[in-house]
Amino acid sequence: MKTNKVLFITRKYPPETGGMENLCFNVADNLPSDEFEVKVVALGKKQIHLLWFFPYALLYVLFHVKHYDYLLVGDGLMCMCGTVCRWFAHNVKRVVILHGLDITYKNPIYQFYLKLFLKKSFDLFICNSRNTQKIAKDWGITGYTTVITPGINTDVFSTNTLTSVSQFRKKYNIPDDDMILITVGRLIKRKGVAWFVESIMSELKNVTYLVVGEGSERETIERHVEEKKLDKKVKLLGRISDKDWKECYQNADVFVMPNIHVEDDVEGFGIVAAEASLAGMIVVASNIDGIPDAIQHEKNGILVESENADAFLKVLVNIQDDLENWKRIAKDYSEFTRKNFSWVNICEEYRCKMKQLKIEGDFK
Repeated sequence: MKTNKVLFITRKYPPETGGMENLCFNVADNLPSDEFEVKVVALGKKQIHLLWFFPYALLYVLFHVKHYDYLLVGDGLMCMCGTVCRWFAHNVKRVVILHGLDITYKNPIYQFYLKLFLKKSFDLFICNSRNTQKIAKDWGITGYTTVITPGINTDVFSTNTLTSVSQFRKKYNIPDDDMILITVGRLIKRKGVAWFVESIMSELKNVTYLVVGEGSERETIERHVEEKKLDKKVKLLGRISDKDWKECYQNADVFVMPNIHVEDDVEGFGIVAAEASLAGMIVVASNIDGIPDAIQHEKNGILVESENADAFLKVLVNIQDDLENWKRIAKDYSEFTRKNFSWVNICEEYRCKMKQLKIEGDFK
């Protein structure tokens, strides 16, 4: 079998951390090696380094892409690489991974750039969620789009931490009879943590809410905590170590992802919720943006109408009243997540779409 050579250009890559970095690394690492030989040209540094990496990537494509079968581009910002490939190596199949913010970022210069170089530069647009696909089509992309979600590392919780539930509760001063809620992510407006603290937490009894992460909304959240006198119920942990993160996922009861609508700022997928499901937590998330691609209602979590306080309260009280039964259900949800979001399965979808592109020439 002939090995297809793939040139993968990405500005997001380890050792930097984040959802896009994780996605690009795992796509490169998990494409079947018996069919694809992947050459990664990545920045892997703070984005200020784009000042030199962007022209370097364009020149690399210009001089080397003709030796490859595929050009794979990690996000919309690097779309000019696809244009260079189309101009100088038109037989190479061009594929780009699209994220919601690739399209919705409203800077007029950036939007002008996208209109010049994104629309016609690729044979295949891989969208990270159905919401991203809809955004792309509404924006004006008429080429072939498909949805392939990010995957998750299904081995991350294969070994338990040494911290028992009692030790965990003592560490964070959590009463023995409290149900433990947790949210993990950047503290920005669309994540909905400020809304959740203000609208929900004072209505719940015997509940402790752990908030992991930092961001621009922290002061707003702290103000709501103070105004509602929730300092004993809401604990802002900030950034924590990987070990502490794993302990939180293995000892909390419910993962809450209460996202709200923010114009031009969408949740691409919601990988932290899928990871929480894998860990065995009960996931309660807003039915908004790309989250329904990570959490499927009553398959690996519960979806609730965004910003509907009564609906969130009803679900959380129901879980609290029958917590042990919900924990058994969460084990089934965890297996669904493991089966459907492993990187091996996700990259099999990449393989199928890329091979189809090679065989058929295009999808029209």
